Amino acid sequence: MNGLFDRILARRRHITNRAWWGVVMAVLVLGGCESSHDEDPGAYEITVYYTAVESFHGGNVETVRGHLSRDSEPDNDVLGTYPASFIATAQSGGTGRITSGPHAGQYLNWSYNVGYWLDTVPANAYGGALVPFQTAAADLDVLSRGVRFRLVAPLIKDDGTPLDTASATRFLSAEWNVQDQFTPGAGGPRHLDLYIGEEDRPDFTSSSPLYITLENVKIEIR
Repeated sequence: MNGLFDRILARRRHITNRAWWGVVMAVLVLGGCESSHDEDPGAYEITVYYTAVESFHGGNVETVRGHLSRDSEPDNDVLGTYPASFIATAQSGGTGRITSGPHAGQYLNWSYNVGYWLDTVPANAYGGALVPFQTAAADLDVLSRGVRFRLVAPLIKDDGTPLDTASATRFLSAEWNVQDQFTPGAGGPRHLDLYIGEEDRPDFTSSSPLYITLENVKIEIR
């Protein structure tokens, strides 16, 4: 099964249109979204991913080529000209919302096996939409598609300090649903990636309290 390109070597990416039907058929052949392993509620590394927003990016611009829609066959159509940092962030996270030009309001999605395409949603690995504070990514041999879980306190960041109370409350109150995947080899047996929605400020990764890495987090399977 095709996987997802990782964000900065450790994030999920989408299975795009050509691979998507293969995923559907594989799920049907395997009897739905079940897997043969037992779900393991042990301790995990928790990372996050997000949708880039063009308006928070500037500087040099580049032309993007790819698919005008999920269903289009040509893969070299001009999809627009955007700030290079927006393109890079959309590629690293798998999706970005366009805010200028003829495609404003659409999403620039990307996967390692197809490239860029335009869509009406920030797409997950199965052709649906990513949902903030609901969608999670995992390797299929770690947690199966459709598994729901919650994080269990305490939430400790990778620098050894506790996550701030407001952010911890948001993560702990959410019920996560595995509807996304890692690129094979990029996730690992103790790694989950949580979708937190759109970036809401410039320099999001250095200034948002929600852009975090957590270590040794217990989960509760729902």
